[in-house]
Amino acid sequence: MKKLFLKKAALLLPLLAILGGCTTSEEDYIKVNMTTCSFRGLDASPVTIQVNAEPKQWKAEVSGTWIKIVEQTETTLVLNVDDNTDTEERTGEVTLTAGEAMQTIRVVQIAEHVLQSSYRTYDDYTMGAVVSPNGRYVGGFTAQWDSDVQAIVMQVNIVDLRNDKVHLLTPFSSSLYNLYDPCAITDNGDVFFHCEDGRIVMFNLSDDAVVLNDVPGAKKPWISQVGSDESGVWVGWAAGGKTVYTPVKWTNGEAKILPLPEKTFRENKDWLQGGMARGCSHDGKIVYGTTWEGLDSFLMWWDENDNVRWVSEDLHQVTRVQILDPNSQTYFDANLVSGVKGSSNSHNISPSGRWIAGMYCIEKLSENKIDIEITSCPAFYDTVNDKTYTFPEYHDACGMTVTDDGIGIIGLNAATGIITGTYMIDIENGTDLGSTTSWIMNTLGISVPADSYVQYITPDKQVVFGYDLNGQGGEAMRMWTVAPKLK
Repeated sequence: MKKLFLKKAALLLPLLAILGGCTTSEEDYIKVNMTTCSFRGLDASPVTIQVNAEPKQWKAEVSGTWIKIVEQTETTLVLNVDDNTDTEERTGEVTLTAGEAMQTIRVVQIAEHVLQSSYRTYDDYTMGAVVSPNGRYVGGFTAQWDSDVQAIVMQVNIVDLRNDKVHLLTPFSSSLYNLYDPCAITDNGDVFFHCEDGRIVMFNLSDDAVVLNDVPGAKKPWISQVGSDESGVWVGWAAGGKTVYTPVKWTNGEAKILPLPEKTFRENKDWLQGGMARGCSHDGKIVYGTTWEGLDSFLMWWDENDNVRWVSEDLHQVTRVQILDPNSQTYFDANLVSGVKGSSNSHNISPSGRWIAGMYCIEKLSENKIDIEITSCPAFYDTVNDKTYTFPEYHDACGMTVTDDGIGIIGLNAATGIITGTYMIDIENGTDLGSTTSWIMNTLGISVPADSYVQYITPDKQVVFGYDLNGQGGEAMRMWTVAPKLK
């Protein structure tokens, strides 16, 4: 049987956070943005947990002496751990009390000496790969021409990054599901694919396949990202509805259409094309998306009550100008806008939902009154404090992803369409932290190719997901991971 492997031709450029709380009365409550946090075995980094409590003077108690309370304020709790020299993973708890209200945070620490970081590429995956929110699984598919049956045979591949085990599901003909690209994968190993005919099909580790139903009030769905398994949240969009594209949020499989801003970003008119939900926080409470009106792709976000607003509303400006038509030598009216744009990326939000990364773009009319000049730079929006940080020194770069502790990943030359490097920056302090490849080497002890670009870092900073330009056979790029695994 002769088989020809089909490579991917192109790929678009591009957490343990569960909002929870327990209350025992109307007066007393305590809520945290993490009910589980994990640490590496040696030289662990502190984890900051956001706390919202009444009364404000809440208490925290640890279940073991190896768990350390580094700092405690009215709204935050900083935890760290002693080095784990045992042979087994260890777990403990931190109990928070505010009056009669109580909340427990589970603490997990790996045994460092049984883990090592590994670098893995996904050269053979057709149309790339996706990683689960907490870095447990990577999913994709391969496509081969089978000369015996004169058809393309497809196979779903799911890799468990803890032990490098590859789950190869039962092959099938493209006439059954003609997969186009992977959309998202859960920490339970459920992977979603977009098909050529517009359907979304989900495969699980038990080799079951489920085609998602059309969205009530709209048509075919598209999954773009998933939250934690506990949240049961998926986000994406559907074709049709009141607009060409309709943003959607699923909770435990039930679809809900998300509202759009009252008017369009540029023209302040009623919507025609609409928008898309692109990603969400791990608890599924914060969702972000992009418009798709004309050629605009400005970022919007929905809070935990599904209220929608523009990302960085304070930077949203509309200027009415007259542009010269060089052919007729007449002027016509047009709106020039400034604001924060996004793309089809699904990792532009931090796991807790505090930060959203994007690109701040400013349009100006040139002196000749004919051309529109656009300047751009990375932008990071703080949803909690309604504040935007921009970095004009990184001209034409964009914000690609961001960690909960405010470390932003910027993609150089994103405005040109081809990113040429990813760098890290401390957002609130404005400090340049160097290249992502240096950070991977210093933090995880792995040397990756110089043109490896980071798209996502898990909350515990142990799994890194990205792509590089070392693909073989004319591939535009290939996906890769750096992750710890059992020896």
